[in-house]
Amino acid sequence: MAVIVLLGDINIDLVLAIPAYPGEGGEAIATGQTAMIGGSATNTAIALAKAGHDCRLIGRVGIDSWGREALSELAATGISTRWIGRDDREPTQINVITVSPTGERTMFAYRGANARLSATDVDPAAFAGAALFHLSGYALLQPRQTEAALTAIDLAVDADIPVTLDIPGGVVAGIAAQVRALLPRIDTILLGSADLPGLLEQTEETDEENLVAMLLKSGVRRVAVKGSGEPASRLHEIEKSASAPWFRVDVVDTIGAGDAFAAGHIHGRVTGLSAPDCCRLANAYGALAVTQKGAGTAMAGRDEVYAFIEKPERNLNRHSGEGSD
Repeated sequence: MAVIVLLGDINIDLVLAIPAYPGEGGEAIATGQTAMIGGSATNTAIALAKAGHDCRLIGRVGIDSWGREALSELAATGISTRWIGRDDREPTQINVITVSPTGERTMFAYRGANARLSATDVDPAAFAGAALFHLSGYALLQPRQTEAALTAIDLAVDADIPVTLDIPGGVVAGIAAQVRALLPRIDTILLGSADLPGLLEQTEETDEENLVAMLLKSGVRRVAVKGSGEPASRLHEIEKSASAPWFRVDVVDTIGAGDAFAAGHIHGRVTGLSAPDCCRLANAYGALAVTQKGAGTAMAGRDEVYAFIEKPERNLNRHSGEGSD
């Protein structure tokens, strides 16, 4: 399989299942608690490693027990930890995530060591023989990590390695300006349809096809649009588009659904699948993600995904990759 380089957050998710959200100053007694490795790029890397790819993750953790746990779990999944630094000033990021009875997640995070990843931490050797470089949009939120991301993009573009960028839900306002400047250097951008208007500057346009056309004219080659209540996901390219319907599943929680969706598109991209098959594979990865508790090592393996797709009762409907992280 392919060598894939990824850059983004590495964290520990503390997931609390809550029956209802309290008002400010109130209290919610959780009905369940789980701690596991997470982070947008981390979740995508784990899914791709389970699909047989050689994943090299660029990131940063603290010198603490959570950091040691994260490195141990990543190594156990077969992900190279050679390019993950240890920070002596900030702790490993902890995400406190609440999951409602409907499966929707709400996150509270301190970015810790992730935000201290620097350009000097990006080793060109990580890109040797790589087929693709994947960047999580969270890495564009703070200046130091942004410089690391830009350095990695430079290395990838100079080596003719295609770059994919995933924009998690809720962060587009904070990173739109940087993303617009990067569009000519991006092969594939992945985002929710609700985030399309926010990515483009000074537009009142709301039609998805027109918004995507504006992005494609800016230089990005492919735009993968996920979720937001639509019946299908779509992959747009210059003068052509493809789509695939969502799968019908029972939602447990939406943590990591968008990260799994990205993994499906990346796997399809590096293995030469057609655009419709890339969409269908991404949908299947997203669908399986929302049927599991949490993300991280709970990400589905390749055989599980293909077995899921091949079941005859798999027809279109809701929730496949519609999560936002």
